[in-house]
Amino acid sequence: MKPSKKKLFKILAVIVGALLVVYVGLSVYGAKTAMEIPRLPVVYSPASLGVPYEDVAFKTRGDNLTLKGWFIPAKNKDVIVVVHGGFQNRIDANVDTGGLAHALVAKGHNVLLFDMRGRGESEGEGRTLANIDEDIGGAVDYLVSRGFGTGDICILGFSTGAVSACIYAGGNSVGALILDGCFIDCPTMLSRQAKALGLPVFVPYFLLPGGKFFTHWLYDFTMINAIDVVPYVNCPILFVHEENDQFNTSEETQRLFRAANNPADEVFEVSDAKHSQAFRTHPVEFVGKLDEFIARTIDVTGN
Repeated sequence: MKPSKKKLFKILAVIVGALLVVYVGLSVYGAKTAMEIPRLPVVYSPASLGVPYEDVAFKTRGDNLTLKGWFIPAKNKDVIVVVHGGFQNRIDANVDTGGLAHALVAKGHNVLLFDMRGRGESEGEGRTLANIDEDIGGAVDYLVSRGFGTGDICILGFSTGAVSACIYAGGNSVGALILDGCFIDCPTMLSRQAKALGLPVFVPYFLLPGGKFFTHWLYDFTMINAIDVVPYVNCPILFVHEENDQFNTSEETQRLFRAANNPADEVFEVSDAKHSQAFRTHPVEFVGKLDEFIARTIDVTGN
């Protein structure tokens, strides 16, 4: 005996309802996983920097949380603000920001290493690509209070820190911007991270609508993509792309470069290196290029 249309409709409704519950559950889980960043403590001794440093603390712009870090003085007039990757802290192990800071100071550049909120020793809760103006703006405001002009400040960002630096500079004035491993947009970032975890490529795109809804609903997060804001960056940009970057392609970096459309911008291609690891594999070449770019774009001597 064939089931009635009413019974078939009920079965179909149950199946659709179950799929919807699963989709919502996966979307909420994906939103929480993508947004919530666990605190990674600073286990690196600042004495390992091998140069004089200052423990510093300053307030975020607007909401007055306390961020902590190290200011490393040098002879030049400029200062480099290092913005670490999302699931890192001031000592970004993927980059070796401690070794990089030592090398940059040796070239004469002042350096600020600090923890974004919810990371390292800084207050607050860590969130992906959130509170960018507050955190980076707080670092800039602190440096201005020390006597640096905004035009003396170079922001050096890695991975999602590069995206944050790009978003900040799209609405604020700084002297120069260096973006190492900058993701072109959030969907591409999620798909590459899913691939790195062994998930099928379609999974993040399938969950993207639900993820966008729940990241906004639960975290008040609005997606902002680097490709959309980079045209509004007024300062010179050095785009760094590693040949073996598993998360970004050379063409995507070139698209960012073309979208910026600033004759003072450059693309620096680093061979035989993985995502944001140019300094680890080619330290002399990497630091030399950064030093050359900053000297060209910022008056480091104050003359």
